[in-house]
Amino acid sequence: MAGGKATMLRNARGFKSMAFRQICMISALALMMGSVAAVPAAQAQPRASQKATAQKATAQKASAPKPGAKPAAAPRRQKSAEGARRAAEAENTNGFTIDGRKVRVDVVKADMDLLDSDGRSPAVLVLHGAHGLGDGSLFYPQAKALAEKGITAFVVHYFDGVPQARKAAPALHDERERILTEAISYVQKQKYVDPDKIGIFGLSLGGFHALSLGSRDERVQAVVNVVGAMPSEVQRKGVHRMPPTLVLHGDRDATVPVRRAYELASLLDDLGAEHEVKIYKGQGHTFRGEAKEDSINRTVEFFERHLAGDRGLLDKELEIDIALAPVVPETESLPIRQLTIADEAMWSQAEQGNLPPTN
Repeated sequence: MAGGKATMLRNARGFKSMAFRQICMISALALMMGSVAAVPAAQAQPRASQKATAQKATAQKASAPKPGAKPAAAPRRQKSAEGARRAAEAENTNGFTIDGRKVRVDVVKADMDLLDSDGRSPAVLVLHGAHGLGDGSLFYPQAKALAEKGITAFVVHYFDGVPQARKAAPALHDERERILTEAISYVQKQKYVDPDKIGIFGLSLGGFHALSLGSRDERVQAVVNVVGAMPSEVQRKGVHRMPPTLVLHGDRDATVPVRRAYELASLLDDLGAEHEVKIYKGQGHTFRGEAKEDSINRTVEFFERHLAGDRGLLDKELEIDIALAPVVPETESLPIRQLTIADEAMWSQAEQGNLPPTN
């Protein structure tokens, strides 16, 4: 009996020992399986990291400048024209609306002493180029110079009416022209403007539009084109009229070659349009120094002759004409030109020996 108990005790101890070993084996096996599963995950992470690093290196290599290549140009910052606007004493008229978009218009009003009997003056629209107004130094001084001679100037922010990003794109010519046509109507409606005496000054892209409008809109009575040209598409469709036109260009213009100015002069000749051309030697797409000052003065004198000529004769030459004109019996009449042009009257007096010639 005692031997049987001893045998059972040994069997129980053996069973416990076997169970313990089995538990250990199972635990070890579980640990091994966990380690095996962890290896692919651990290997996958470096691979993903390596792939991302490789992609980043490829992108950097693609964006790196090639040897000898010019560095990428920084985005153009639009300079503020506020200083030039204030110097010219330009007032914002709040402009007009087209297709729900507000187009700003700055006005430099004519000298009050030079208005006509109705309190009105001629008007000139001032059109900027493809880069907008910039710092305003190419436009507001010109507007002020016009105002000082009795011509109200309107600086039109016509890009305001263009919804597209590339506002100066050639494909948008008609869109810009529609805005500028509305601008002419807006200027004509101002109570201090003589609606029959409208001119346009345009520089670069503005010059293209000034010429285009002058060729088809009979409300435009005079055009000054600075470093612009007649748009090729407009010329292909046919140009049949042009008002008096002043063409100012630089012989070293790399943006709009000077040959375009000569082509324009030839077109104006063919049309029989009154025109003047001034080519500035050594000047590029922007006039500097004496050329800039000369262009401002020429522009003012041109618009004075063609928009304010009648008023100018009355204000400046009437007394001289009366003093120098020969006495005419009331029963006779003299050609009106001899009564209004002082130079001819002076030459007439000189021929009679009463005055020396002045030129």
